[in-house]
Amino acid sequence: MKESSVISIDLEVYRCSMNWRFIFSGLFLLACGSFIDNSRGVLLPILTEKFQLSYTQSSCFFILGNIGAVVATFLLLPLSHRFSEKRLAKVTAGAGIFGLVLGFKVSSVYTLMLFAIFLGMALSVYGALSNLFVIRGSDLHHRSKVMCGLHMVYGLTSIVAPMFSTWLLSQGVSWAGCLALVALMLLGVLIFMGNKIPEDSHLEDKVNSSLKLNGLQIWVVFVFCLYIAGEVLNSLWLVTFLTETKSISVGLSSRYLSGFFLLMTLTRALCFLSFKEEQESKLLIGCLLMSLMFFCLGHAGFLWAFPLAGVLGPFFPLFLGRVSRVFSGQSKVVTLWILGMGQLTLAISHWGVGKIATGLGIERAYWLPGILIFLSLLGYGVYLSKERRYLRGLH
Repeated sequence: MKESSVISIDLEVYRCSMNWRFIFSGLFLLACGSFIDNSRGVLLPILTEKFQLSYTQSSCFFILGNIGAVVATFLLLPLSHRFSEKRLAKVTAGAGIFGLVLGFKVSSVYTLMLFAIFLGMALSVYGALSNLFVIRGSDLHHRSKVMCGLHMVYGLTSIVAPMFSTWLLSQGVSWAGCLALVALMLLGVLIFMGNKIPEDSHLEDKVNSSLKLNGLQIWVVFVFCLYIAGEVLNSLWLVTFLTETKSISVGLSSRYLSGFFLLMTLTRALCFLSFKEEQESKLLIGCLLMSLMFFCLGHAGFLWAFPLAGVLGPFFPLFLGRVSRVFSGQSKVVTLWILGMGQLTLAISHWGVGKIATGLGIERAYWLPGILIFLSLLGYGVYLSKERRYLRGLH
């Protein structure tokens, strides 16, 4: 039997079993990245006051983090073909522990901005590796369901992290101390992976080591970029839209935002508990259609509908699970391209919303998330047609 055939058979056996140690490692890493991501908004007012930041400098705290995230994700593309997920996670977790502890040494605007880049790199790396761990640990049949469970954890952390950070600050813990708690989480991840994750021969890379994408994969990345920008702009600008155009207090507007994240989490939890693969396309189309309908109702004056737009929650994990099945030999590469280009798209989208809001007002600018979700829906419809032709070509 030829060596390539042996590798192919071994890889197929590997893919057909569930490895919960990889899956739990992914869950733990995503919780660390999500805690960093969702604590930054709570800590920013503290940092603004402590370092006397201007509005421009405050925005740079997020923009530089976004740039760091783009760089880190694209660095993972070549590195993930040379090293296993376990080795990458161990190195980056160790670097994260060291970097987060260095937060206590931040003493100027300059070092704060360097720290912002580090935070952006950390949250993107842990987010990317968490998806790779779940892909590596789940079989093709259960992958979409497990992906929903993974991203349900992100939703839960996005609710808990701001509340927990606020409580810590009220107890006199410094902003650096709040983030240093993630270092303890990462230490736990390191211990778990060191004891539970086996060293593997990295078979997938022997089968396909190309970093390039074919035409259909490029289209997949494009659809994901539309969706990511639509989802994030929908949530990130909701409070600003409500306070400036509807004269609603920041406190009440924040509750609308919490409702959005809560519904995202609940819909992902439902898919995790009851997902059936034959329902996948209907769920992917349905969650975008319903989200778009609630978004338009919100603009029509029914403000209670804005939080319900969070029903789009299952789209990202379900579509990512589907793509990783269709392109099983290149699932790692496609995933990293999606996450890297998604970060780049976000940076451009935030700039675009700011420009539109400055020129035409936030009320018109806040239609952009709905337009992007609509384009995502159209893009997914085109993908289904392209996917059928692609699969026929393989057979």
